[in-house]
Amino acid sequence: MRYFFSFFIVLFVIVGSTFLLIKKDPHYFYADINGTKVGLESFDGEYKAVYFGYLYCPDVCPSTLFKVSEALKELNRSDFKLVFITIDPERDTNEELTQMAQNFYDNAIGLKIDDLENVAKNYGVKYQKIEMPDSAMRYSVAHSSSIYLLDKKGKFFAEISNLTAKNIKENIQNLIKQRP
Repeated sequence: MRYFFSFFIVLFVIVGSTFLLIKKDPHYFYADINGTKVGLESFDGEYKAVYFGYLYCPDVCPSTLFKVSEALKELNRSDFKLVFITIDPERDTNEELTQMAQNFYDNAIGLKIDDLENVAKNYGVKYQKIEMPDSAMRYSVAHSSSIYLLDKKGKFFAEISNLTAKNIKENIQNLIKQRP
């Protein structure tokens, strides 16, 4: 009886630990949109291209969103979601972020996520607010620029830091081939 009881305790610990590990994917995030929590599971069944940037970005963000959207349009896939996450939650809203992202790609969403600092750290995103007292913008945000590809179940696949159109397209094609 003692071994039977010990077996169930060990089984319970293993199953519980596995469940916690599955839910603790370091690339996971949540956003609040009109009182509804949105996370990676909201886009299950779709591949995801995740990009961290901000609306007032003068060059890097628009050009990166353009390159990703062109690759996605060329591949003509209806099962891809472009997720644009702000690193400037002080100024950006979900609605404005979504509108900007959808200017490049129809199946896009913009998110102001909970716990940005930890999520950005888990993705390896670097960003820093730069004060600009003589500017009408007041500040800018210096940031790294990579695209993160996730499969249809929200599992991390690749980071694209060489942001050429060809490299972006090849990485997306590899995701589709390796994780159908």
